[in-house]
Amino acid sequence: MSELVLSSRAIAVGEQLRRRAWIVAWWAGGRLLVLATAAVMHFTGPRALAGRDERSHLLGLLGAWDGRWYRIVAVHGYLLEPGRQSDPAFFPLYPLLLRAGHALGIGYLAAGLVISNVAFLAALAAFEALTRELLGAHLARRATVYLAVFPLGFVFSMMYPESLVLCAIALTALAAIRKRWLLAALVAAAGTLARPEILFVTLPLLPLALSERGAKERGLAFGAVLAPVAALGSFALYLGIRLGDPLAWTHAERAWGRRFTPIGLVTAVERLPKAVEGNAWVIRDVVFFVLYLVLLYAAHRMGAPPLWVLAGAIVVVLPTFSGSFNAIGRFGLLAPAVFWGLASLGASRRTDTIIRSLSAVLLVAATVHVPFVFP
Repeated sequence: MSELVLSSRAIAVGEQLRRRAWIVAWWAGGRLLVLATAAVMHFTGPRALAGRDERSHLLGLLGAWDGRWYRIVAVHGYLLEPGRQSDPAFFPLYPLLLRAGHALGIGYLAAGLVISNVAFLAALAAFEALTRELLGAHLARRATVYLAVFPLGFVFSMMYPESLVLCAIALTALAAIRKRWLLAALVAAAGTLARPEILFVTLPLLPLALSERGAKERGLAFGAVLAPVAALGSFALYLGIRLGDPLAWTHAERAWGRRFTPIGLVTAVERLPKAVEGNAWVIRDVVFFVLYLVLLYAAHRMGAPPLWVLAGAIVVVLPTFSGSFNAIGRFGLLAPAVFWGLASLGASRRTDTIIRSLSAVLLVAATVHVPFVFP
């Protein structure tokens, strides 16, 4: 009897994998575009704009910019240099994973590329499952395909934690929907130690937590909702013990030009002409800032859960309160409702084909521009 049960379960798992094979195919297609373009740029790109590690590795382009800082943290730990750009601005989970990969005999850059790309596959699978749960199978498929080839999605193949965080956001929500609150708390806490944006995924979880009737279940639910706050507190405690400054993260952020104020968005708009004068590439982030807001509105119009749209708006808009639009395009990748809005626009076959084709072309172009501008 037990053998029959195991056999039936194996068949069921195999069937599920077969039905999700298209996710692997789109992940592989999107990553092939990014990795192949990075390899071409290794031979043809502006080598003067890359560091030694980037020049020596075929895919070194994908370890540039913040990837260098994550390697520094993985190798040396944290060091706060008051008034100067320093590494407490970078959260610890990704460097810990880099160090673990290195302990297995893998180079830091290679480990980072493996972690980011594999995590993105997991993120696509979790995102599809979450979207299917909330909005149905047809929209879930389109949204997942668009996410796999989104123009700024080259970041998911870089030595950055965005893949891990997107995966954690989707898995946290899935676990909460299925009343697995302990798992939701653990994943949310881990994700927060990669990037703080996962804090905002707790907004859509609040109604689920409030719907729990038993005292124990409600306690676990609110524990999951508060898990990101606890994770931030643990990071502050570590920084206090290690560096003598529990707010070293925010102090380092200021040296990176991110000083949050209530009128930061106004300041960002006022400074925009001067910012464009100094670096015209900021226009890219302004364009995606506007695009993300339009797609969030589209998600709202098509009936996406309002708290998910609100959480997405916070993820997109809050960084501008630092007085800059810099890197907004990358931050918006962590707002699932953005891709739900895009999927709602691709309902017709013609529009769907246009979005897929244009996204793939722009994904290659965006990868080409990595040596020239901060992601």
